[in-house]
Amino acid sequence: MLALPLVSNAADPQWVGVLGHGADAADTDIARIGYRFAPPEKDAWWMPTHAQLGASVWRVPDLAGTTRRFDLNATAIWRTDRPWGYAEAGFGPYLLSKTIHNDETSMPSSLEFGSHLGIGMRLAKDHTLGIGIQHLSNAGIKQPNGGINLLLLQYTYSPR
Repeated sequence: MLALPLVSNAADPQWVGVLGHGADAADTDIARIGYRFAPPEKDAWWMPTHAQLGASVWRVPDLAGTTRRFDLNATAIWRTDRPWGYAEAGFGPYLLSKTIHNDETSMPSSLEFGSHLGIGMRLAKDHTLGIGIQHLSNAGIKQPNGGINLLLLQYTYSPR
């Protein structure tokens, strides 16, 4: 709550590329691409600075061996851009192509919710590189609700 006044009103469109690795599920990896844009109404301090639409491909262990999963996601992003880089937080739904059940991860619902925190540095005028952490779970829709934690590497390009 204390960081919300730091949120910038500037919300240029952005292309986002993310690579993720399971923090506690070592055999899980993701690759995500997303497009961010400013929501039409963003005058209130609590409104997100960006809306992100994305898609991911997952490599996850399964009882039958390593398999692929896909997701479509929509995330509300609160991001503050500074001369040195950015800080951001986000929350939104993820629709998985198939549930995940293995020794390390239990995601028994195709509808999951993701939240993330990240920080990054500016590489050039329109390019940033950052790190983050993300948690995905089904918010108790179906049990067991184990979820997954991911470590993220994020590249953002802001065409102007």
